[in-house]
Amino acid sequence: MSNRAWRRLLMVLLAITGIALAWNRWGMDDRLVIDADSRWPVLVTDDRDLEGGNSVAVLRREGRQVVLDCHLGAGYQYRFCELQFGLGEAPQGLDLSHYDTIEIVMSARAAQAAVPVRVFIRSFHPRYSALGDEGSLKVHEITFTPADYRGALAFPLSQIGVASWWVDEHPLPLEFIAQDLTHVVSLSVATAGKVDAGLHTLAVERIELHGKWISAGTLGLGLVGMWAATMLVCLVIDSLAARRHLRRSSALQTSLRRLNATLQSQANDLARQARQDALSGALNRHGLTEALIGQTRLGDAALFPAALVFIDIDHFKQINDRHGHAVGDEVIRGLAELVRAQVQREDLLARWGGEEFLLLCQATPMAEAYGIAERLRQAVAQADWPARLQVSCSFGVAEWSRGQDLDDAIRRADEAMYQAKRQGRDRVVCAVPLG
Repeated sequence: MSNRAWRRLLMVLLAITGIALAWNRWGMDDRLVIDADSRWPVLVTDDRDLEGGNSVAVLRREGRQVVLDCHLGAGYQYRFCELQFGLGEAPQGLDLSHYDTIEIVMSARAAQAAVPVRVFIRSFHPRYSALGDEGSLKVHEITFTPADYRGALAFPLSQIGVASWWVDEHPLPLEFIAQDLTHVVSLSVATAGKVDAGLHTLAVERIELHGKWISAGTLGLGLVGMWAATMLVCLVIDSLAARRHLRRSSALQTSLRRLNATLQSQANDLARQARQDALSGALNRHGLTEALIGQTRLGDAALFPAALVFIDIDHFKQINDRHGHAVGDEVIRGLAELVRAQVQREDLLARWGGEEFLLLCQATPMAEAYGIAERLRQAVAQADWPARLQVSCSFGVAEWSRGQDLDDAIRRADEAMYQAKRQGRDRVVCAVPLG
């Protein structure tokens, strides 16, 4: 790469890096809101399913708050009530790992006094969790007193650690006892342990999780990878360029020969395009003239008597109007291919204009040309056409004898074709021979 290209590339990389870092710092924000209006299902649980438990949890909505009225019963050591937001079904759950901050707006009171609460986050992992067994979900826990914080309580999500009692109940290798929020099933607010019996009211206005769509660490690794990959690609490009430069001097003659061959091929293609109709592949009028000049060099005996067959697709305008020009083009191509397959290689087929073709059959008298045209007419009627069309053609046949003017013979074939149109189409009409 040239020095200018290197400088431009460096500027682009620096711009991308700066924009990405700024966007990550002041944008790229992701927020998850859990409140009374969110889509997450809400349910309550209490200790009545446990032996000796007699607490009663009641769920209600008060304005924008989800409220848990909990009547903690006496006589049971581990009494509790819990307000749970379901975030997903195991084993998939909801990935909260890219959030870094949690913000909680709620209140908790008991007998007009502030009380602590616990926040639980339960997640699934196939190594230690089982489908249908809620007790196998990993429990992350933090305890705080909402009244100690005015307004919202915001703190790093990393402060919600795995509950120690859960670690005691689930002896696992060290790599499985750390925080894991990739498959979160639920987020809950519950009464704290060892609180007095009686009425406890937990009112949750909202819980928000904040993070970045792409973490700073992941973005940094991505940018480093981008720089490394770009440098590697540039080095490979420079290496290949150097090798090409070394080969170029020894391969100059070969390149010139190939260039000359390419130019000759292009010239042949242009010459062929000048003689052929691009859509059908048949000759155009100029190509037919050149072909006839070439045939006359072989002598009149190889050409005369010749037959001219004018071919016109019936109701072609209706095909275009009803089915579109794309289908019409397919019909044009299909007819040209059908005619070429039915006639001899020495016969010349030209697209005369629009839906008209002119077939010149060399050394073919009128009677034989009529049979050729009739065979073509039947082949057209029996062929499969696009859009399940029923296609037919009208044919006009005229003989071109030695000494006759070609334009006059074409005119007679054209008039015979129009006579076939007037007689009802899908037929062959022969022009009356001169003399």
